[in-house]
Amino acid sequence: MSWSSVIGQHRVKELLRRALHEEKIAHAYLFWGMEGIGKDALALALAKTLNCERRTLPSTEPCNQCRSCMQADKLEHPNIKLVFSLPATKSAETRDDSPLFKLTDAQIEEIQEQLRIKAENPYHNVSIANARQIRIASIRDIKRSISMSQSQSGHRVVIVSEADEMTVEAANAFLKTLEEPNPNVTLILTTSRREAIPQTIMSRCQQIYCDPLPDSELTVALHQRFSITEEEARLIASFAQGSYSRAMQFLDEDMKRLREEVITLLRAALRRVRYRLETFHIMERFSGTQDRKQLSTMLGLLVLWLRDVYVYARTADASLIINSDQIDTIIKFATAFPHADYPAAINAAEEAVGLVQRNIHPPLILISLLLVCRNVFLGVND
Repeated sequence: MSWSSVIGQHRVKELLRRALHEEKIAHAYLFWGMEGIGKDALALALAKTLNCERRTLPSTEPCNQCRSCMQADKLEHPNIKLVFSLPATKSAETRDDSPLFKLTDAQIEEIQEQLRIKAENPYHNVSIANARQIRIASIRDIKRSISMSQSQSGHRVVIVSEADEMTVEAANAFLKTLEEPNPNVTLILTTSRREAIPQTIMSRCQQIYCDPLPDSELTVALHQRFSITEEEARLIASFAQGSYSRAMQFLDEDMKRLREEVITLLRAALRRVRYRLETFHIMERFSGTQDRKQLSTMLGLLVLWLRDVYVYARTADASLIINSDQIDTIIKFATAFPHADYPAAINAAEEAVGLVQRNIHPPLILISLLLVCRNVFLGVND
């Protein structure tokens, strides 16, 4: 993971590069911001750069060829330690226990597989069954490892991913580690829930806010990395709300097909006569065969599509349309309903997404939404 592989985050990358150039790397950092924007990726890029064997000032780039860089790319560098939540064990932990001690072979294999995926994709959120907390054993292991002599030259970097998952005991132990800085060790905490980090820990870290990713940069990354069309990438990026990891969740979805289905439902519902039977059949397919995640995605796509219609109806500027492959359809729809209360329809669709997530019965959600749309676009309450 090099700086060029980190999507966006230009301000943060420049800040860290300047610190590298001036040899003023902080003892401890807190990278915070919404989930899926590259906080771990930034931490890993910094760790790799600090340990590159061929890097000489004023360069702030790792060479990507030396043994150290290759080890860092595989998350196998002895100077780079990644800490994350692990499964609880049935028996009590003792002071000298390794965090992996007493885990089953199956759990160890799952951890190894998650690390392999993380090495290939630093945006991957390590997820292990029944692992919800970073316990004190992991923090004690950090202290032990940085107190021992190094097996390989370089700069030690400890990355605590989702540091808000530390238990109270772990946080207290980590605070003691922060209070005893080592000149050749950098501690990096990452979190999407800064409010859950104790103030005593935050005050001892250099806090760096990481921005949501712009749709334009997400679109380029998705298009280049997953060989999808620019239109598909743009649609997914708009739906991801600045998060690369969230965008990846939609890669397996046929977004264009899902969008077409929900627009077909809207069109059927807006027929002035004999609309009930066709609408019922389409709605039945939606609520009967689609899982809730997919239904939520479809309704979210409807929100984006209605926003495009609203933007065009207000500005007549087709360049502002996100669903660029639907420009003609969107213009025709906006022309057909020039005086509609689009904000009301958009709000209803957004509320429908929330109701799906609250496990409300899908047919009731769709009926309510379609009745609102008929009132908004046709002025009828049938």
